[in-house]
Amino acid sequence: MEALRFGIANGLKLIDTAEEYANGGAEKVVGKAIQDIRKEVFLVTKVSARNCSYKGVLSAAEASLDRLKTSHIDLYLQHWPSDQYDVSETMGAMVELVNKGFVKYVGVSNFSINLMERAQFHLGKVPLVCNQVGYHLNDRSIESDVLPFAKENGLTIMGYSPWDD
Repeated sequence: MEALRFGIANGLKLIDTAEEYANGGAEKVVGKAIQDIRKEVFLVTKVSARNCSYKGVLSAAEASLDRLKTSHIDLYLQHWPSDQYDVSETMGAMVELVNKGFVKYVGVSNFSINLMERAQFHLGKVPLVCNQVGYHLNDRSIESDVLPFAKENGLTIMGYSPWDD
């Protein structure tokens, strides 16, 4: 918690966590760190692929909001594509979360072009704003397809594991 507070005091503006990290424990730490300075950070968290049913997304978001001690999530991502639930079901729940004001922006993580297109279709008027993907000097594979698609469609690419080897 002290490290997060130090980072925020020194210009950190985005905090990225997930319900899966430490079984929700990471969200609890973040919630404690930002409870009195929530407006100073852009908060990103993710729903686990196992919770991507319509009701599962709604329930997971509610639990994340509780652990984070906040009224809204700035960017809510589907952490991984789900083998169990169709993207239409997941994105339908995301639309409901946006309409209720619990989520400002919707994104995905580790999605192919096809899945991003399907996600946007099922989001309707709610824009898909982000795809968080592994991207580093030893794996630049997104540069041939995902990155150009994102540029053409106004999607932000948020890289993770930038120092992986």
